[in-house]
Amino acid sequence: MKLFLTDIKDVSLERVNQISAERALKVKRLKNIDDKKRCIAGGLMINCFLNNDIIRTNPFGKPFAESGSCFNLSHSGDYVLFALSEWSVGCDIEKIKFVNSEKIGKIVFCSNETEKIKSSSDKTGIFYDLWTKKESLLKCIGEGFHRSAKSVDVSKNIFSENGINYYLKTWHFSDYVISVCSENNDFPQYIEFIDFNAETNKNVIKTL
Repeated sequence: MKLFLTDIKDVSLERVNQISAERALKVKRLKNIDDKKRCIAGGLMINCFLNNDIIRTNPFGKPFAESGSCFNLSHSGDYVLFALSEWSVGCDIEKIKFVNSEKIGKIVFCSNETEKIKSSSDKTGIFYDLWTKKESLLKCIGEGFHRSAKSVDVSKNIFSENGINYYLKTWHFSDYVISVCSENNDFPQYIEFIDFNAETNKNVIKTL
């Protein structure tokens, strides 16, 4: 597995002509400049790491490559995250903001998860750890939030269902939380940073 992160501030709107026609149309419909950049960055990552593979979606909207390569995208704030694996994978990145962790937690978390929040001195931090793990797991399974959030328990770093083990790992980066889920426990030690240079249109990858 490999994980890549890019800062949308380095993405030029002019690179919209380098992504798929379908994604370019989505960019055109978006009103917010940062939303446009996030969409372009996702398309550039797909091109960079999937070699213009044909992208399909399952009935729940999860994208997959026709070649069989597994990938997932997520974005929040200034960053877009891309996960690439030979196994089913889901990822999530969230910028940390203040939330009423216990109140919201009652809606989306199961009892084991709410207990972790209640017993923690850093309730906001634990909330985002659990939230990103839950979203990455549901995306890895392929159902996303079409499925009840309370139906999966991410209080530990492994979730088992129908004979399949789903492994989870979380990173903290600046004021962001990143979680990734995969059927194979082969997480990288580092997340790689890719700079879609706005001036030269070259892609530069560095270890984060």
